[in-house]
Amino acid sequence: MCQIVENSEAAKVTQEAQPKGAQSKAAQPKGTQPKATQLVVGAVVVDDLRQPTRFLAAQRAYPAQLRGQWEFPGGKVEPGEAPQAALARELCEELDIVAKIGMEVIPDTPLSAWPLKPGLEMRVWLVSTERPEISPGTSHMQVKWVTPVQALDLNWLAPDLPIVRQIIKLMGAGQGKCAQS
Repeated sequence: MCQIVENSEAAKVTQEAQPKGAQSKAAQPKGTQPKATQLVVGAVVVDDLRQPTRFLAAQRAYPAQLRGQWEFPGGKVEPGEAPQAALARELCEELDIVAKIGMEVIPDTPLSAWPLKPGLEMRVWLVSTERPEISPGTSHMQVKWVTPVQALDLNWLAPDLPIVRQIIKLMGAGQGKCAQS
């Protein structure tokens, strides 16, 4: 059975509330009502939470228009579900791993989450697992460990590319360190 394994840094993250389910008023055209935003969670599975040197990339199996592109594993947060619990559940379902959740990867912008498309945003955490071999399951064609330099050679989903760049920045461009902004 899969579960969340918290470390001291993750304990702070677990106490955070889920972001508001509406877009900011400034981002909306006048005369429109805010649409509810669906929260998605993603995992940057790293080889070591303190000094990561590589991370896991997952190649989409479906839908057809996204097949073959690379992404971070994860999925939608269900109503009433905490984001970290959703992340642990998704990683268990997709990759059959137990998640040790580390720090949250946040944008360098005032946004609290990564925009994916209108009405869909993602929060992302560094995650480790004790399982050295990870299989793709049914959601992905393949998974592979990549260094920051190798990651740039993959065909990432467009919304995941800014996250990849942020991960590379956090990892010190492959220098084996992970610094919070």
